[in-house]
Amino acid sequence: MRIACAAVACLLWGAGCTGTIDDLGPRDQGTPGAPGAPGSPGSPGGPPGPSPIDEQRRAENPDLFATAKRYFPGEAAGLGKKRLFRLTRTQLDLTAKSLLPAHQKASAVTLLPGDPLQTNYEFSDNLSFNTANFTPYTNWVSALVESVRANPSTVVDCTANGNTPVCLGAEAKKFVQRAFRGAATAAQLDRYATLFTNSVAAVGLANATADLVEVTLTSPSYVFRSEVTTDAAGLLSPAEFLQGITYTLSDAPPEAVGLSSADASAHVQSPDTVRRTIETVLLAPEARKKLVRFFSAWLEVREADEFGISTTVFPEFTPEVAAAVVADTNAFLERQLSTAAPVLKSLTESTDAFVSDKTAFLYDMRPAAPGAPVALDPARRLGLFTQPGVIASHSGPTTTRLVKRGVFFTRKVMCLPLGNPPAGIDTTIPMTPGASERQKIEAMTAKSPCNGCHAYINPFGFMQENYDAIGRFRTTDQGIAIDPRVTMDFLDEGKLETASPVEAFRGLTRSFRFQQCFARQLFRFYMGRDETPGDDPLLRQMFFDFADGGKQDIVGMLRTLAGSAGFARRTEAP
Repeated sequence: MRIACAAVACLLWGAGCTGTIDDLGPRDQGTPGAPGAPGSPGSPGGPPGPSPIDEQRRAENPDLFATAKRYFPGEAAGLGKKRLFRLTRTQLDLTAKSLLPAHQKASAVTLLPGDPLQTNYEFSDNLSFNTANFTPYTNWVSALVESVRANPSTVVDCTANGNTPVCLGAEAKKFVQRAFRGAATAAQLDRYATLFTNSVAAVGLANATADLVEVTLTSPSYVFRSEVTTDAAGLLSPAEFLQGITYTLSDAPPEAVGLSSADASAHVQSPDTVRRTIETVLLAPEARKKLVRFFSAWLEVREADEFGISTTVFPEFTPEVAAAVVADTNAFLERQLSTAAPVLKSLTESTDAFVSDKTAFLYDMRPAAPGAPVALDPARRLGLFTQPGVIASHSGPTTTRLVKRGVFFTRKVMCLPLGNPPAGIDTTIPMTPGASERQKIEAMTAKSPCNGCHAYINPFGFMQENYDAIGRFRTTDQGIAIDPRVTMDFLDEGKLETASPVEAFRGLTRSFRFQQCFARQLFRFYMGRDETPGDDPLLRQMFFDFADGGKQDIVGMLRTLAGSAGFARRTEAP
C-alpha cells in the first residue's frame, strides 16, 4: 500500500498543475463604464486615457496629482500575468498550522533553507523546489505525518458513524478541499476519497489517514498557489481570488483569518463582499505580523547572526547584543503597527524606542523597564532609521561604511536611479591617517565619473555619520569632529540643507520622493514582483491617497492595493 500511495502522489503532482478549478459561484464583474469595470477608461482592457479616479484626485489636489503623475505617468492600467508559484516558508507554516493545528511542532522557516531574494523580498519568480529545499520540505511533512498517525481522529473522525466508507470519503474530501483552499476539482476530490477509503480497508485507519495527509501535503495543489483560472474578462476564479487576498495581505489561508475557502464565492461575489473580505483580513493579527515582516525586509534588518560586526573592533557587540537590537526593533514595529490605522510618521518620527538592558549602552542611558518604550533624546534620535538594529545592519565590520549606507538609502528608501560603479574604478576607501571617513569619501568622489552618482549617495551617508557602526551617537571620528552638514537639491519640496541628522531624517521622510518610494516598496513586497508601467494608475492612486494631507495611512494603502480592479484579474498576454 505504501508503494501505491507513492504512485498516486506522482499522479497528483502531474494533475495538480493542470486541473481546471471549478467555478464555485457567480462573480460580479462590475457595471460597464464604472471605475475599474472591464472596458472603462483607464481600466484593464479599457481604452487609454484618464480614469474617473484620476479626474477625482486631480480635482481634489491638483498639485499633488501633478506630482503623482510625474512619478507614475502611465495612463493605461495593465493586467498582471498569470502565474503559479510556491508558497513562501512563512505561508507554508501558517497553512500547516491552520490545517493541522494539533500536529505542527517545527517551523518551515527554521527547517527549510531560505529562497533567493530580490532586493530582500521573496519574489514569486524565485520560489520553487530545488535540490536544497526539497528534502527538508519532505522531512518536515514526514514529521507532521507521523504525528497524525499517532492521533488520526484530529484529521478524520467518523467514529460516531462506525467509520463507514461514506463518512470516511466525505471527511477526506473536506480535508483535501480545505488543504487546497477551495481550488480542488470534483475529480480531484473523488480520487482522494477513493484512495482514502481503499487505504483504510488495506492498512487501517491510522496508516490511511497518515497516507492521506502525506499525499495531500506533497501535492502541487497544496504547496503552490495559482493565479491562472480566469473567465472571459480575466477575472480569477473565486477560490484563487480569495487566496490572493488572504495570502497577499496576511501570508495565511482563508481559514486562518476567519474565512471559508469552501464557500469562496460568498466572499468575493460583489464589490461590497470583496471590501468586507479585505477588511476582515486586514484586521487579522496575521496581517499585522506580515506588515512587521515588510518593514524588516524593506529596511534590510539583519538576523542576529548576520551582522558581521567585528568583535575585535567592537567587542561590546556580542551575540547577545546583536539579538537584543533586533528584538528591540521588532518590538517597536509591533507596537507602532498595532493601532487600528497605523501611519508611517509614527515609525519615522517617533522619539520612543524599546531599550533593553543589553542595548542601553548604545543609547548612553540606563536600562528601561522590560516591555516599556522610553523617550529618547530628540536631538539625537528620530524614528526607525536611527535605531541601532537598522543602523548596524548597513555598517561594515569595522567602520560605518557611509557609502554602503548611502547606497541603501538611494536605492531602497528613495528609489533614485543608481547604476554600478564604472569598470576599473577602485572603490576601496584609502586608509588616510588623520582623516575622517567623510573626508576620505569626499576626496575619492569629488571628480568625474564618480561625482554623478555620489551627488545622491554621499548626503545619505553623511547624514548618518553621527552614528558609529553599532548605532551609538558620536561627535568625533578618529579624533576629528563629525561634520554632519548635508545639502540635497533633488527633492520636490526644494533644497534641504541641515547640519542635524534628525532634521535630515525628518525632511527626507516627509518628502514626496520618499513617500512614492514607500508605495513602490510596499507594492513589490506584497505583490512579489516589480512594478510595470501598467501598474502606474494603481500606484498613482496609492501614493496620492497616502500623501494627501500628510495622512500616510499604511493599511489604507494595502486596502487600495487589494481592492484595485487589476488585483482580481490576470492575463496571458505578453
